[in-house]
Order: sequence, then C-alpha cells, then structure tokens
Amino acid sequence: MTRKKYLAWLLVASILFSVVFTNGASIAFAAEDENTPITIQDEVADISKLYADSASISPWAYEAVGAASNRFFVEGSNGKFNPKKAVTRAEFTKMLAVMLGLDTTIEQAISFKDVDRTNWFYPYVNAAYKAGIINGYGEQFKPNDSINREQMAAIIVRAFGVEQAEPAVAVEDLSSVSAWAKGDVLTVVGLEWMQGYANLFQPKAVVTREMAAVVAMRAYGHKEQSAGDSGNSRISKQLEETAAYLQTTVTDPVIASIGGEWTVLGLARSGVTVQSTYYEKYYANVERILKEKEGKLHSVKYTEYDRVILALSAIGKRVDDVAGYDLLKPLADFNTVIKQGINGPIFALIALDSKAYNIPVDPEVKVQTTKELLIDFILGREVAGGGWALGEDAAAADPDITGMAIQSLTPYYVTDAKVKAAVDRGLAWLSKAQQADGGYKSWGSSNAESIAQVIVALSGLGIDAAKDPRFVKNGKSALDALLGFSAKGGGFYHVKPGGIDNGGAKPGEVDLMATDQSFYALVAYDRFVNGHNRLYEMSDVA
Repeated sequence: MTRKKYLAWLLVASILFSVVFTNGASIAFAAEDENTPITIQDEVADISKLYADSASISPWAYEAVGAASNRFFVEGSNGKFNPKKAVTRAEFTKMLAVMLGLDTTIEQAISFKDVDRTNWFYPYVNAAYKAGIINGYGEQFKPNDSINREQMAAIIVRAFGVEQAEPAVAVEDLSSVSAWAKGDVLTVVGLEWMQGYANLFQPKAVVTREMAAVVAMRAYGHKEQSAGDSGNSRISKQLEETAAYLQTTVTDPVIASIGGEWTVLGLARSGVTVQSTYYEKYYANVERILKEKEGKLHSVKYTEYDRVILALSAIGKRVDDVAGYDLLKPLADFNTVIKQGINGPIFALIALDSKAYNIPVDPEVKVQTTKELLIDFILGREVAGGGWALGEDAAAADPDITGMAIQSLTPYYVTDAKVKAAVDRGLAWLSKAQQADGGYKSWGSSNAESIAQVIVALSGLGIDAAKDPRFVKNGKSALDALLGFSAKGGGFYHVKPGGIDNGGAKPGEVDLMATDQSFYALVAYDRFVNGHNRLYEMSDVA
C-alpha cells in the first residue's frame, strides 16, 4: 500500500477515535496485544504530552493513537484519551458512518422511538439503517447500550460486505456465540480482524475505545487493499470481456454513432489486443463512405466529423487527408458547428484538442471557428447553480452533458480561471446530484451512460471516481455504480432490470450505446490509475 493510501485510511479510522464513549467492562484481544502491535509508519506524537492517561493506552494501540494525534485526527476529552471506555451502539454507528462516508443528509428512514431528530447520533443511525448496516430491537434502537464482541463482529462484517472466511484455528467457545453471529465471528477471526485469548473469542465481552480503533483500522485497511487489488482486477476482467463482446457484436465498424467510432475509439485506447485488420476494415469503410458522400457527412450534425476525427486519431491515421478530404475543414464554420446546440462545440473542442489540431482557415464561412469561441459558447451555456444541460434555457443541469462539457474544458482547467471556476461548479453539482447507490439519473432513470460520462470527466481531471469522497455515497462510488450495469457476456444495460424506462433501451436489455460508453469510461479510468494520457489526449498515438 502506498503512503498516500495508508494515510487516507489512517485518517478515516482515526476520526473514529474521537467519539466520546461511555463506561463499561472490557477485555483485551490476543490479536491486538503487545505480541502483535499495530505499526504505523509515520511520525508519532509524544502521547504523554497530549493525554494525562497515556500510560493506560495498551502497547498494541499506542503507536496508532500517537500517529493519529500527531496529525490532529484524534482528540481526547478533558485532557484524557480514555482508551478503556466501552463503546455504545450509537457511538459505534457513528464510527462506521464516518468511516464509510455515508450520506447523513438523507431523508428520514428510521422510526425508532428512542432516536429523535434532536439527538446527536440521529443522522448517523438514520444513514446506517438506510444502508442496511444496523438494525433495531423492534421499535427501539437502544443507542446507549454497550457493544459486545459478537455484535461488533456482525455489524462490521455487514458494513464492509466481506465474504465469509474460515479461521485457521478453531474458536473453542463458538458454542457460546449467538446463532445469528456465528458466521460473522468466524469471518472476523478468519480475516484476523478480531481473535481472543487462547482461542477463546469471548463473544459477550464489551469493546473498548482502543479495541474498536484497532479493529476498525484493520477492517478499513483490508477494504482499501481489497479495493485496490480486486477493483483493478475486476476492471481488467470487465475490459477484456467487453472488448470481446464489442468485437463480436460490431464486426464491420462504419461511420455511425452506434457500431462505429465509439467502439473503435474505446478498443484503440484500451490496450486490449485487437487485430489490425479490425481497424483496417473501419478505415476502408470511412474512405468508402466519404467518397460516396463526396466528403459531406452531414449538413448540420458536425459531430459526425468529430467522431471520425477521434476514431482515426486513436488508430494513428491522418485526419486531414482521408480519401482526399480534410475532416477538420468543416469545423471552421462556427455557425454550423453550433447548430447542434452545446454538443457541437463540446465535441468539436474535444476532437481538435485530441492531437492539438489547428483549425483550418476558411474565408468562405461567415464566422471562423476559434477555440476561444468554442470555449465561450460552452461557458455561456452553464446552468445557474452549476453544470450544463442540452437545452439552451434549461432550468436544471444534466449529468451527461455536464460530464461532456467538463471533458471538453479539461485542457484549459489549469490555465483559464473562468474555465476552472465553471468546471469546479460543475463538479460540485455532480457531487450533489449523485444518487445513494453512486449512480446518476437522466430523464428520470438511473442509467449507465450518465455514470459513464461522469467517470470520463473525473478521470480526465485526475479525480479518482472510485475513491474521491465527493463521488462516493453510502460507500458506493460512481465506478461501483457503473459496474453494476454490466451484463453477463460483456455487454451493459442502459437501465438495469426492474429500472424505470426513460425512453432509451428497455430496462434489462443489453444496449450497444450503453456498452460503448461504459467501455470507454472504464478505459478512461484504467488509463488514469495507470498514469497514461487521458482518454481524449492522443499525443501518445504515433
């Protein structure tokens, strides 16, 4: 794990320590004693100067508390750390809600008679209940009851969603574990998050502040490591499956928004091995179609030229002499570029910047296109409150168009203050618009394409769509949400089975447009995490 990742999970875990706990009995864990200390590779604060009770902090927790205190992640109460105090249900729930980044501003989901909106723990209990992490006792939550070891095991397994694990050694007091917690106890012991003394788990003993801190850190560290390993593995596997699906589905790529450029672009930028004959077939089709149409792909939809420019750039072909036609020339006519609305300038800018192409000067057009005009047009269409939408006078922003607009403005984010301000407002809007499952809605339905465009935008800006807290809701990221639309065989749904039909492909129907966009979004993310050029920055293509 890198230092940056380590400090990230240390930050989250250590935030948990600052909760003020109630009194109660306690026991120690064999896996958390002086024989197996938690080693923190960080400058450690002098705890004796911070906490009057520092001597009572167990050796196996000392370094973790010191490192967290050094970075102001943990604070005591009245000059004390109180490491031996017991954790209540309300306090442990807050720990998990903070650690998992749950949305605590959601509408009321609970009806417990002992949890009132005025209670400090209300938003955390409400969020955790909504996320399916905690339950109650009938009409009560019992927020002030202490957490015992088997309860913590069950809650933390549910919170992190780990698969059941088997311990290497027998839990000799397993018969004293409640039936509903046995599987979870075995799992936490198997994962070495919790153990006990002499193979005894002691399920009914209560958990202390320092114990909860250590277990929480281990669980979160496991999650981060697993997310890095399994997440990358899952993306790689999905890329391979979807690349194969696209090649068998789009066997003869042509100039088309479906079954054409987006498939070619995604494959070419993916790093997946594709037979050169596939791209040669596409290029031959482009030449043939251009000759048949005498170089005029469309009289109004100039995104036709943009798509072909992007695809040809991705496979290393010239765009200024394709069957004798310069595909850049039509983009010189600004008045025609903008006839398509905001999509015209967005994709013209993306295409032109893909390889720093110059805009041909055409003395016959009324308004010569410049990149400044394209940028100003896009900025001028920003919706009040941030973001962009398809219509000229839209009342609310749309995630698809906002994502695309940000993609087009990305090359200017650092150098143009107006662009940066607009993009930042767009990012803030996207964060607020994200759904509880990490996804995005457009036209009344959560769909793959909306999520895909956001991921492409974030990846281009160097924002991790899987981990940036602005784009993780209830522990679910935009990347998690997109992968949830994958179907068996490598394709993607536009809307998942059982979802709301918004006029596109039917819910539960594998859709080529959704597959194309989902694929190149995963390609964009994969390129980001591996340090390659962003999806549309093709100076790396010979």
